[in-house]
Amino acid sequence: MTGFPLELDAAFWAVVAAAAVAGLVRGFSGFGTAMIVAPVAAAAYSPQVAVIVILIIETLPALPLVIPAMKRVSLAEIGPVVAGYALLLPAGIIFLTAGEPTALRWFMSVVILIVVMLLWRGWQYKGPRTVPVRVATGGLSGFLGGATSLSGPPVILYWMALRTGAGNVRSNLLVYLTVVELFSLVGFFIAGILTWPSIALGLACSPAFFVGLLLGARLFGLSTETTYRRVALSIVLVAAIASMPLLDGLWG
Repeated sequence: MTGFPLELDAAFWAVVAAAAVAGLVRGFSGFGTAMIVAPVAAAAYSPQVAVIVILIIETLPALPLVIPAMKRVSLAEIGPVVAGYALLLPAGIIFLTAGEPTALRWFMSVVILIVVMLLWRGWQYKGPRTVPVRVATGGLSGFLGGATSLSGPPVILYWMALRTGAGNVRSNLLVYLTVVELFSLVGFFIAGILTWPSIALGLACSPAFFVGLLLGARLFGLSTETTYRRVALSIVLVAAIASMPLLDGLWG
């Protein structure tokens, strides 16, 4: 991490490229930012840097898409999930600060691979959709969000696998993932993870993410639900596999 974050080396450009691709995917699917950027940024720098980069690039650039999406959001669905997130976010942050970097990276990769496998196979949640279930889903999302920035997978499996419609799922995910970033911002600041170098890297990646986000939003209306799922999951899968600790030679 010599010269971090100002040295424009291969690691820096890899994270910028990952941010651009993640913006594209999130723009037309409503998810994917953390699952694409987290493994790449963690491999190039560290898991702690990765969570801050994701926090920065997902906040302001996403607002133009989040505001219109709020019209389609179900507060009854999102409210309990957000509450659960806030409850277990601190536990995830403790896990992040105390965890060994390589172990955290493996944990990220395994979580992503499991989620991709379940979604690709068309797994559907068939259990009750009660408030406690939503709170529990949010709790798992909060723990993963604090530990690895992967707050999306639990709610993706809960909402997207139900096949309630691409538009509704996309809106719920866009709004939810943006709202919980505010909780994460406070938590990371208190934990001392929100450092200026990490913020600077996130800001450097934001323009690329924003351009990808706008392009992805335009592509959303041109693709079918099945197509956008498979394209998004394929990109996530490549990012997760390429960034595994086993392949650290890629980062020289």
